[in-house]
Amino acid sequence: MSYMSDRAKGMSGNRHISKTAQLNKKSIERYLFSCKKAGKQLKPASAKQDIHQHTDYIVDGETVDLKALKESSRDGFVLLEFKNVAGKSGWCNPEGTPTWIAFDFGGFFLHAKNIDLYNLAQEKCDFDTSVSRFNQCLYKVYTRRSRKDLMSMVKLQDVLNSCEHWFLPYPVIID
Repeated sequence: MSYMSDRAKGMSGNRHISKTAQLNKKSIERYLFSCKKAGKQLKPASAKQDIHQHTDYIVDGETVDLKALKESSRDGFVLLEFKNVAGKSGWCNPEGTPTWIAFDFGGFFLHAKNIDLYNLAQEKCDFDTSVSRFNQCLYKVYTRRSRKDLMSMVKLQDVLNSCEHWFLPYPVIID
């Protein structure tokens, strides 16, 4: 989550990069705090793991890629990335690497088994139908202009029904 390639930075405006960095920072803070309160053993992944294996953390011995809170998550959807901006394998892949994807839903983190997400996408998403706008990519594929990424979106309920998953709640803080 912490790594953004120079290629991706070059394709985004400063305002977008700044907003994304702030969202990422807040999700990271909540995630670290939530893991600590839940008694999870957590260690950061190496830079190589982050860049090449889409891994941000090792949690209780398993690899996790953390996804920051997004508008789509707030609306009950899960965005899936099959190819990154460079056209290389995205984090939702047939290898199932990393093992878990942790989505920030604003109140809890949903950890979904990556290979199950990939299989869900193969079942639900129409890879032959491409749309030109992000808000149209439910069960269809979307590529951003001037990029080589490939994404789709599924409903949160699909993930809960079809994927091995577990929740990590935000702990309640009482002052």
